[in-house]
Amino acid sequence: MAALGGVNLFFALLAGYIILLVLIGFASYKRQRSMVDFWLAGRSLSAFNIGLSAAASWLTAGALLFVSGLFVLIGIGSIWIFVVPNILALLLIAAISKKIKNTPALTQPELLEIRYNSKIRAPVALIITVTMVLFSVSDFKGFQYVLGVFYGIPQYHAVLIMASVISIYILLGGFRAVIWTDSIQFIFLALTAVSVGAIALYLPLEPANINDAVNRAGTLLNGIDSTWYDPFFLGGVSGALILMLALLPGWVAEQDPWQRVLAARDVKAARRGMILGALLLALVFTACLAAAIGLRNIYAIPVTVPEAEQLYLQFILDHFSPVVIALFAAGFAAASMSCTDTFTTSGASCLSRDIYQRHLYPGATQYHMQWINRLLIVLLIAIAAIVSLYVESILEAVIIATVIATSSYFFPIMGGLFWKRANSCGALSALIIGGGSQIILIAYEFTHQIRLEQIHPLLTEHGVLVGLGLSAVSFISISLVTQPPPQQNTKPFFLPEATSKTQTEPVKPQSTLLDIKRQITGERAQLTHTIQTPQNLDWKQFTQTLQKINPRWTTPAGSNTIYRQIHQDLLTCINITRGTDTQIWLASEPSVRQMQQLENEIYQAHKEIIEAINMRV
Repeated sequence: MAALGGVNLFFALLAGYIILLVLIGFASYKRQRSMVDFWLAGRSLSAFNIGLSAAASWLTAGALLFVSGLFVLIGIGSIWIFVVPNILALLLIAAISKKIKNTPALTQPELLEIRYNSKIRAPVALIITVTMVLFSVSDFKGFQYVLGVFYGIPQYHAVLIMASVISIYILLGGFRAVIWTDSIQFIFLALTAVSVGAIALYLPLEPANINDAVNRAGTLLNGIDSTWYDPFFLGGVSGALILMLALLPGWVAEQDPWQRVLAARDVKAARRGMILGALLLALVFTACLAAAIGLRNIYAIPVTVPEAEQLYLQFILDHFSPVVIALFAAGFAAASMSCTDTFTTSGASCLSRDIYQRHLYPGATQYHMQWINRLLIVLLIAIAAIVSLYVESILEAVIIATVIATSSYFFPIMGGLFWKRANSCGALSALIIGGGSQIILIAYEFTHQIRLEQIHPLLTEHGVLVGLGLSAVSFISISLVTQPPPQQNTKPFFLPEATSKTQTEPVKPQSTLLDIKRQITGERAQLTHTIQTPQNLDWKQFTQTLQKINPRWTTPAGSNTIYRQIHQDLLTCINITRGTDTQIWLASEPSVRQMQQLENEIYQAHKEIIEAINMRV
């Protein structure tokens, strides 16, 4: 048990970290002037920011523990459980980043409504939320391990500390604050992984010099059973394939890395950021492998996964001073909290934007939505904290979350982006049949206290191949036997290569009469304009009036956002949202060469909005 001074130092460092987060959150709050600012950090992130954040969001404190634990317990064959799917997922997201970056939505459920119809939006929002909560559970579990091993703090006290701290600072910042805390987290965890890996390898050798260390390294490695080196130890090539199919699709379609792509300043930054994130993950996982080799030569091999996950912490406790342990504990705490706020922010955005605003209160102002979003984040944190008390292993929470996502919405999302024939019937059937069957299989395991792979090897990882297969078959077959999707649903996703086609509208260059804010981020510009309105504006009636004035005003994803749909590319189209009780926010994200044209269109839109307001007052 660490000395009392170490405990006090830990809490002092944690308090300092909280103050830093509050300052970051406050600075981010002051910069929020639109939906894009709050949810996507103003689409201004560089490749470096995205790379650090993408790596950090998947390299949680819990991930560092269970990857090292799996290497200790299973060996190199465990790379198919977490390591390879993580790295490949970021590389695949980099490959499709252009398609993701140009999607006209802030969340995946919103994207699916635009691509299919409104029926699919709420169910997908709920599934994503459940998935994000389960990912958060793994971070709470990691934090419990840290405080339990280092200081003997009971798990429910650890959960209370972590949930309280996150709730304090999350009420201020948006996605920009999440990105900054992610960067801090990754730098710490990377340094921890590399230093612990190097020391764990060094201690069993006890070399007199560098040459001696090299000579003894062979002896250290030879002392490990040969199966530990077998990359296909877990079921051969077919076993590795099953694990990849179980995890990779869900992680490629996961919302939080997509959110980082959408927040990138341009496609190039998004692509490079994801590739950088993959390389950073590979570096840290290599350090985890080095640590595992050392740990196997220092300690007796553990029997269970939870014991293996905690061996990393036990090594730190046994070989470092109380001051250094406090530094490690504070860093692990920061990593756990940073990842939890990432996951809960992603889940809460689905609940607030895709359910609350879309179906319950379309006329909610953006300031109102920001606070609803923050309160929902706190609620999800509380749920994850409670669930973590009943989960035995970090790994279990991560895999259950992933297989549910894989079997439910992978094909509707990816098929919608790349297959023009995909329709709403196919998407809904994949969601219901694939996701439903996966949930039933998991429930069967828990109620009967049995692992499905004991019944048949193809049912490995909660029978995800069954759920994924049913999802794929239903999605493809039902899309083919039912009516093709309406053109209005496919146009925004299958644009001509050069640029989006435009229905020309004669306008005069009168935009200089308006106060239009301009900001260039990469190949696109952000144009914003604010209109003052009467406080008693009825948003539903206003929407209907505006559509009578000009039928080009449409609501493809609900009346909370209204598009002046002149362009196939909805990002280019002018959209309006209710900013405050007395403000309407206009926004457009055209290519830089379209700026002048869109500024003129904003002038025309301004006239139509004023006319609609005057008709309703």
